[in-house]
Amino acid sequence: MNIRRIIHNLDDDEEVHGIYHQFWLAFFWHWLGGFIILMSPFFFLYLFLQWGAIGSGLLIALFVIGAFWLFRTWRIWYFSIIAMTNKRVIIIDQSGIMDRAVSQVDFDKIYDVSYRHKGILQTISHVGSLFITPGSFEKIELKNMHAPAEIQHLIFKLQKEYGLEPPEDAQEMIRLSRVKKEEKARAVEQFFGEEE
Repeated sequence: MNIRRIIHNLDDDEEVHGIYHQFWLAFFWHWLGGFIILMSPFFFLYLFLQWGAIGSGLLIALFVIGAFWLFRTWRIWYFSIIAMTNKRVIIIDQSGIMDRAVSQVDFDKIYDVSYRHKGILQTISHVGSLFITPGSFEKIELKNMHAPAEIQHLIFKLQKEYGLEPPEDAQEMIRLSRVKKEEKARAVEQFFGEEE
């Protein structure tokens, strides 16, 4: 996968160190549904051909719908990725054929990376949720990621390797950011309260 074809704002000196997808079995029901619809014309071929033109139309329609469903599922899986460069983490969420959200977090803004395996299947297959905490913002949860421990390790390694670790007083910065937000909210309340 050429990440530069998807993300157009990469710097010339930016190197991609890792690209990770969701676990493909996370889309099991989508794969199964598309496969069943794609193959159903072959099971009912004799019946459809007896119906003449209407049956042939249904045969073609089911085949096209199944192929489209599988293509859409593949596209969502293939283009929903986490990419790590030497400067940042880029999160691409492909929600449909033409629906893509791209967000990024610079390494020096990442204060914590954690992951969670829930249940025996996720533990055995090394699948889980990855949580990235950028500064004072809420955690970003990335579900059904394959090898979340490997992703966590790579993020910490790249932070150290390129000297992009968050400041030591990260907790203090988070606290100050929350205090500023609260002060701003109080100022807005006072302003609108005085007008009444």
